[in-house]
This record gives sequence, C-alpha cells and structure tokens, in this order.
Amino acid sequence: MKKSVWRAIQDQWSTIPPVANADLTGQTVVVVGATTGIGFEAAKHFGRMGPTKPILACRNEEKGRAAASRIQEETGFERTEVRYIDLARFASVRAFADTFENESRLDILVMNAGIIALGARKESVDGWEEVLQVKDLSTSLT
Repeated sequence: MKKSVWRAIQDQWSTIPPVANADLTGQTVVVVGATTGIGFEAAKHFGRMGPTKPILACRNEEKGRAAASRIQEETGFERTEVRYIDLARFASVRAFADTFENESRLDILVMNAGIIALGARKESVDGWEEVLQVKDLSTSLT
C-alpha cells in the first residue's frame, strides 16, 4: 500500500499502541524461525509472559540453543525448549508434528520463516521448488 506524503507525516506523530501482555501460564507456545529477527523477538516476548511450555522450532539446533540461552539471559525465563524443523523437508515437518502426539495442547503457533531468494531454483528432496541460496532477512537488515 502506497502512502501519501501527508499520511507519512501523520504517522510520524501517531502514538504506537502498547505491546500486548498476558499471563500464559499453562499454555504451550511454538515459534517457528525463532533464532534471529522478528521470530527471536516474538519468542522473547512470549517468554516474558511465562508460558508453561515455550518451544523454539528451528532449522539449526545449535542456533536454537543459543537463542534459548539469550532469551534466558534477557528475560530470566528458563524453560525454553528447542525442537528441530526444516520446512523444506516434509519428513522433518512430519517428525516435528509427531512430537506433539503426546502433548495435551498447543495454544499459540507463530509460523515465522522469512528468507530472501538469491539464487537458482531446484526441487527439494520431496519435489517442492526450493531456493539454492537463502539469506536470513534479519541479518540483511541490521
């Protein structure tokens, strides 16, 4: 949506609404793509609200553990769990879904997986179109 110059000026003086807060005790929250950028910030925000079971769903488990550690440092919240998921592989998505078989609930699911396509395209193992080179949006904006 293109804004007029006048609307852009008005936006500079408008008040930003407060960030929503709630008590998430007893709830399970999953954030996909939680290692950097907006996914990390969302996971950190949910951590501040104290869900019983916060889950970071990440393609890179090492980065996921590092994100969980940063969330603990920045919020004091210690119960963050890291689970592996690679959205380009159906078997990985299915395995991730199977981990919820014994869960009693899933209250909030944030599907955050942003990339910039930089290269040639090919098919994934499952026959889906896939990008050869990807770049995390959050690293290109900072």
